[in-house]
Amino acid sequence: MPDLSATQIGEIQTLVQSLCPTLGKALSEQLNSEVTLDLLDVRGVSLTELLQRPEPVLQTQFSFSAPEATDGVFYASEEVARIFVDLMEGMSGGDSTQPLSDTDLDTISAAMSGLVRGLATGLHDSSGEQYDIESISTQIGTLVVPPVFALEGSAVEVQLVAMIPDVAPVILTALFTLRLMAALTSPAAVSTFGAPSGGGGSLSEDEVAAMFNQVSGDDYGVQSTPATKMGGGMQSPVPDYSARNSDSLHPRGLEMILDIPLDVTVELGRVRMLIRDVLELSTGSVIELDRVAGEPVDLLVNGRLVAKGEVVVIEDNFGLRITEIVSPAERVAGIGKGDRR
Repeated sequence: MPDLSATQIGEIQTLVQSLCPTLGKALSEQLNSEVTLDLLDVRGVSLTELLQRPEPVLQTQFSFSAPEATDGVFYASEEVARIFVDLMEGMSGGDSTQPLSDTDLDTISAAMSGLVRGLATGLHDSSGEQYDIESISTQIGTLVVPPVFALEGSAVEVQLVAMIPDVAPVILTALFTLRLMAALTSPAAVSTFGAPSGGGGSLSEDEVAAMFNQVSGDDYGVQSTPATKMGGGMQSPVPDYSARNSDSLHPRGLEMILDIPLDVTVELGRVRMLIRDVLELSTGSVIELDRVAGEPVDLLVNGRLVAKGEVVVIEDNFGLRITEIVSPAERVAGIGKGDRR
């Protein structure tokens, strides 16, 4: 359990209370109904506890790329998701027993994306920094936490109560990193905020593995999702540990986060263009990239560089032959901490 002092909890409570009006306004715009958000509770929660929660939830994972790369999660019960969908479709929001369809999930995804944008706006108003949203994804299932929480070993859990006319109060929960909360409340203490008693900030790979080994059994409550694949059947850069001696590749227990889905991208090159130049593009236009012919291309995971390689053709699809790669531990640490090229 992360050791948060009464002072730290009080600072976080003050911060969250200042964000509630902006978050409520953002949710009101999405639900077509006046929403008032109030703070219910703030506490530290261990990753072990999060992984042991078996009930399916509506969850929205999001990433900020600036001013500091970090991840977070909003989640709520399936009943709350059903209420939100009904309100967005102009109904009363009273029937929370109907199962959610794929169309419903698309609908609620829009609302949760609006909530994340409201959070970015609120953080900007609070800190004066511009928070850039890198990614937002919404799904229904057992709670899945981003790798950054595994590296910290814990999270700050914030419970909010939403008051909506003619609807019973509903609970929304947010998970934030200890580092983000420190940056927003006590910038000078970022390196030690919420750190284990042994000192330091983020957990090492061995510490993560040791923490994971505290979870008993194989049913640890993480939703199993197939790894992202590239054209031609190329797998995610996370190796297939099941076919090899896992003890020689990573400490026992780290496999518990290997099923977390990631976006894998091969980047040929980049270029900055003025709006007028973009508007002038037409069929046959050629864009010169910032990469020399024959130079290795980049393999990015969630926007972070993890390897380089050369483009190959596999049957009728493009693929990537890896020529340079960092170690598995460095890859996990880079994804979690937001390291960039």
